[in-house]
Amino acid sequence: MKHVFIVGCPRSGSTWTTFLLAQHPEVATFQHAKLFDYLVHMQRWHHNKADFSFIVQPDGSSSDDANLKLGEVLPEDALLSLLRHVAEGILSAVGSIREDASVVVDKTPENGHLADFILKLLPEAYFLHIERDPRSVFCSHRSASRSWARWEFPTQPVDGARFWQRDVEAAAAIAKKTERYLAVRYEDLKDKGASELSRILQWLDLSADEAFCERAVAASSKDKVRPVKDLPKGFVRKTTAGGWRDELSKGDTKVIEYVAGELMQELGYELTTQPGVLTALRVWLRETPEPMLDYIEKKLHRMAQLVHWRWVGRKLEWPEP
Repeated sequence: MKHVFIVGCPRSGSTWTTFLLAQHPEVATFQHAKLFDYLVHMQRWHHNKADFSFIVQPDGSSSDDANLKLGEVLPEDALLSLLRHVAEGILSAVGSIREDASVVVDKTPENGHLADFILKLLPEAYFLHIERDPRSVFCSHRSASRSWARWEFPTQPVDGARFWQRDVEAAAAIAKKTERYLAVRYEDLKDKGASELSRILQWLDLSADEAFCERAVAASSKDKVRPVKDLPKGFVRKTTAGGWRDELSKGDTKVIEYVAGELMQELGYELTTQPGVLTALRVWLRETPEPMLDYIEKKLHRMAQLVHWRWVGRKLEWPEP
């Protein structure tokens, strides 16, 4: 069974892509399970504990020399084998929901940052990267933050551009790690849904004719997806490829293009502004003072602790009269 991971920046059309793929009788899908977020914590736990001697030998000796290290009892290869069985078991369980399933799709865009770990467990994994214009992505982030996803997404254009840049760079880097990587632009899915879906299905060796792809696109239209009760109100937005022009101010557009412009051009997104000194200053004011203030706050807090400990320590050492 093929394991497919949809990656990229959240709010880039990954949910709609999942609905498109789910129309195929051989595809089983699930969303935002964050399975590998939990499994990678086990690997980190192993790294932190591997060199500690805290497992007592069977003879019950209390000597430190008689204790075994976790790494001796459970080498990393053995741990990864266990985690591989867990991952495959869960993915197989998802696949069992469809009688003829040969592909399981996990739509967790953040998995782009865990590609190295996923490939350790599942070397044959497929990665489908959904790309989208960061100006549109930021509009979607800001809209979600005002309704169903408070505190989850950035509301400032500088933060939104960095957020998009980190996720897209992580997902794009997968192309150098495996041949089973495919990038698809959301805008192309919108304009040429049937042909782009056909390209994805061919990549997965799934048979589908043009008529099927057209029916799948029709069945996954915004009007059909919106009534799904599990999706929060406002999750599905009516958008167009250039809809960001009506939602973003010129200043916000300049900021996004200033921060992410190089990567945008690499992906084929045209810049529409010429950011100047004021834009650079706006970005600097957003990114520089806050980390500096955090640093100063930590230093002051540390100094206060040292002064307190020194004073308390001296007081405890004073002899009683």
